[in-house]
Amino acid sequence: MSGSVFAQSDATRVQNNGQTCFNGYGYTLKGGDYRYTEHHEVSRRNGRITDWNVTYVGRQGQVIARKHMDFSTNPTVPVYEMTVPRTGYEEGIRHQGDTWTMFKRASADAKPQTQNFTIDPPMAADSGFNQLVQQNFSALTSGKTVHFKFAAAGRLSVIDLKASQTGTPTFEGRPAVQFTAKLDMFLVNRFVQSLKLTYDPDTKRLLEYEGIGNIPDDDGDVYPVRVSYYSDMPQVARQHDAPAAACGSVDDNGSG
Repeated sequence: MSGSVFAQSDATRVQNNGQTCFNGYGYTLKGGDYRYTEHHEVSRRNGRITDWNVTYVGRQGQVIARKHMDFSTNPTVPVYEMTVPRTGYEEGIRHQGDTWTMFKRASADAKPQTQNFTIDPPMAADSGFNQLVQQNFSALTSGKTVHFKFAAAGRLSVIDLKASQTGTPTFEGRPAVQFTAKLDMFLVNRFVQSLKLTYDPDTKRLLEYEGIGNIPDDDGDVYPVRVSYYSDMPQVARQHDAPAAACGSVDDNGSG
């Protein structure tokens, strides 16, 4: 999972019909080194998300990954595909009839792997987790623990998770709430890194994500990241040719 799994920038004015676009800025969790920008373009109809495109732009202004999500069938479990052009890595979810299938391909030369699964609410996958959090925002902020299932295509498995409020930090000088999501299994919780998500308590939009990312490093391994959805582009991102937050600012070759 990564910031893009949950993202919806607080700095963005949401369009109930049409597109809303924004950026997230990815850093290594250890050391805080800038790694990439997530450029999001979200389409809504009557307030409901229908399509969501994410383009990941690296430190040379190049596209390092793309993701397309379709929420027309389920608001929290999208049909989606993520690709990493450099390696040929792919992952996602397909849906045909009553069958839901996770798929993964480790590289361009690797054999695709698949795993069928069943929708078992409350359940989320990829950025559908953002909608699930928003649906349960009152319960979380009142101190309740929310248990749910997460379809992790990158692992070809359905994971039991639980989320609860764990803090009230500030973000860009404003009050925020922090939720922590972790495995709902007592014996393995301490061995698996938890996910920390900071939200605006009024707009219910994600401000910051801390946890395992989904963009591989030069060795092909994913690593812990912090993705921050700042109101303004950080100078370090600007210096590395990050795209503007405006809709249409990214083309197929890079940051347009």
